[in-house]
Amino acid sequence: MNTPSMANQPISKADLHIHTNFSDGTCSPAAIIQTAVQRGLRVIAITDHDSIEGAKRTAEALARLKAPIDLIMGEEVTTTQGHFIGLFLEKRIKMYKSVEYTISAIAEQGGVCIAPHPLGKLVPSLNRNKIEDLIARGYSINGIETYNPSPANAAQRKQVIELNQQWGFASVGGSDAHFRKHVGAAFTLFPGTTAQDLRAAILSQTTKSGGQEQPPEHIPAPAYVAQCAWSWFVDPPRRIIRAWKDPV
Repeated sequence: MNTPSMANQPISKADLHIHTNFSDGTCSPAAIIQTAVQRGLRVIAITDHDSIEGAKRTAEALARLKAPIDLIMGEEVTTTQGHFIGLFLEKRIKMYKSVEYTISAIAEQGGVCIAPHPLGKLVPSLNRNKIEDLIARGYSINGIETYNPSPANAAQRKQVIELNQQWGFASVGGSDAHFRKHVGAAFTLFPGTTAQDLRAAILSQTTKSGGQEQPPEHIPAPAYVAQCAWSWFVDPPRRIIRAWKDPV
């Protein structure tokens, strides 16, 4: 839906789901920023797994590079029911709690709640029953990824789009980028140019997912294997150690 006050605003692109090498991504904050500028992104969200360290380092790199990018500090939280994204955070959300706890913890910070790769089978994701249970009990999900180009969401994409016609969440796109080439492979279109404009668009459901028009750039199979090995065997212990050192 569009409102008259937004009709004359420029339409910008944001990537709301990016991982750095401070999590299980392979790309440095500086390289992510450079790629985001090249691909015409106006806003990016760093959503490392169970950490905001990469987002903080990206903020430092942005200040140094003076790039025309707005940053959203986010986190992809590992809940007991699947991954869940909090945007506009100031501090880390505890992992391995219920999704209900996670939604409430995000809301306490004034954050925005996004369901990533919903119904996904390859990574922990909220299933249809859980999403509809949360709706029935009044838990607020502000947006849902209707386009995530990773294999985690591809098979469920059509069903998610159809179900969201009933659910009524803001439609967003996030690349779920773990490689530099994939930054901006999916994006969220929104009226305005700033992170706060984007926040308002999510809350007013005036966003649209994009990126389907062009497949993501090819990554060699060995690179995927190496990244998956890092994600499965190296990053989880790091996250636990960080959580132990930095209790919320």
